[in-house]
Amino acid sequence: MTFQKFILGLVVAFGLPWLLLIVIPFGKMSNLEAVSFDEDEDGRVGVYSSDQQHYQFGSAVYGANGCYVCHTQLIRPTYAGSDMWRDNWAGQNKDADDQDTRRESVPQDYAKETFAHIGINRVGQDLSSVGYRLEKEAASLGLSPEAFIYRRLLAPRDFVGKHWSTCPSQPQLFKKASPFAKSQNVVTFENAEGELQAYVPKKEAKALTRYLLSLKKDNQVPASMSYKPAK
Repeated sequence: MTFQKFILGLVVAFGLPWLLLIVIPFGKMSNLEAVSFDEDEDGRVGVYSSDQQHYQFGSAVYGANGCYVCHTQLIRPTYAGSDMWRDNWAGQNKDADDQDTRRESVPQDYAKETFAHIGINRVGQDLSSVGYRLEKEAASLGLSPEAFIYRRLLAPRDFVGKHWSTCPSQPQLFKKASPFAKSQNVVTFENAEGELQAYVPKKEAKALTRYLLSLKKDNQVPASMSYKPAK
């Protein structure tokens, strides 16, 4: 093998994946075309835009602590997987108005984010619309959504039916406190040895919590962007 062929092989081996996985997707996401609703098909008019709130600091905490390694934020089109039919993953089967709000992810969902956490593995649940699930689970335990998430971050296996979880604890997002401290900000629980533990959430834990609760990607998209099967 000549040196010239060797260099050419390196360029192809590293340049082609870089082109296909970084340059082309970045170019497409940077130049998303506006998609309008069709009054006949969608029952409304206007241009589609994601209405989800964006908490950039919470998103940064999410990325810095490696949450994207085990969790995706990508509901695949129906032809590519069964995400749409997993309970509450893609939205609510029935919302407050008795509407089925499940849908696939679309590029515009990530347009306002500095970094799109689509994920690299799905060891845990997809988090595209996890805000609803967190609120529902918290209510079933008589906890506020914030208190429930703090407990999950500190002791992810400390709930009925969650003993199998491989999610790591995130104590670095909290400050150790006295178990006898009287404050609404103190999160208490018993460890495996039965010892009472107490922590106070840092600003990073609060930001991550707000970010997770904001993940509700279930707003209506134009029919021209949706692969959801007709009912």
